[in-house]
Amino acid sequence: MSYSPKIKPELVRELYLLKHSNESKIPMTKLVNEAVTQYLERKNKKDGNQEIDTNRNEAYRSYS
Repeated sequence: MSYSPKIKPELVRELYLLKHSNESKIPMTKLVNEAVTQYLERKNKKDGNQEIDTNRNEAYRSYS
């Protein structure tokens, strides 16, 4: 069984609207991955931790 976090419905709606607000039609999963990556990088920098592995998402996709 894999972990599947619940995202607040209002955030899903915002992501959906963002996805369709530009011509590139970036997938919602890519938007979420980018947002979480940026958050973790800022948090790690603030806490003095190492940068996160930006290739983690690619490795996870090939694993699942």
